[in-house]
Amino acid sequence: MRSGFTLVEILMAVLLLSVLATIGITQFTDFSKDARTVVTTEKLMALKTAIMGDPQFHAGGEYTKQGYQAHCTTPPAALADLITMPVAGNCTTVYDPFLKTGWRGPYVTTTDSLWNVDAWGTAIEYYVTGPPARTIRSCGPDKTCGTTDDITVTY
Repeated sequence: MRSGFTLVEILMAVLLLSVLATIGITQFTDFSKDARTVVTTEKLMALKTAIMGDPQFHAGGEYTKQGYQAHCTTPPAALADLITMPVAGNCTTVYDPFLKTGWRGPYVTTTDSLWNVDAWGTAIEYYVTGPPARTIRSCGPDKTCGTTDDITVTY
């Protein structure tokens, strides 16, 4: 008498494992997309805070987390102005603590070389949508701007 598995039993085990793998991969893919969307949204909000400041942080009647616009009196012309002092415009001098004006950056963490890239590896766009509105946009999962999956922050 021989012991072992029949061909039908092996095929059923392989079928069961492939069904479980398919379900697992589908769930992981959806989770990955959601996680990238959350990370990108947080990055866009952090860039907005770097530009506008955060009014929730205040002490002694003054805001303690001011952004580029509070120091320079105008929004930046490009996102690069958040990490290096611009050569033209209203913010070409170092911050003066008595006048409370001038460039006091960098306004974003520069230890991450991908500070201006979304979770899909696409450059984040920053542009004027009309005075005084500005928009920070990620092209989203399809990496094509102007489609329905874009992630935008307008202020």
